[in-house]
Amino acid sequence: MTIKCRDIPEKANDYVDRDGPVGDRLGVALHIAMCSNCRTYVRGLRLTRRIAAASFRTEAPDAVVTRLGLGDGPSTDTGKGAP
Repeated sequence: MTIKCRDIPEKANDYVDRDGPVGDRLGVALHIAMCSNCRTYVRGLRLTRRIAAASFRTEAPDAVVTRLGLGDGPSTDTGKGAP
């Protein structure tokens, strides 16, 4: 099966996770080797995941929370439990 640009958003997560059928992952690898737009999409997906993962490991500085309008002052939320 030939992977087309329109297939990449559906298959990119499995490719990045190294999950799903090997044939699909190989198809994505071949496609992104030839298609700079889809290669950029997959890079963006990886970067987004790294940023999201890092955001769970560290707490945002109070100045950032305030500037983004996410709080009224110093944050006391640990990110655990219900809001």
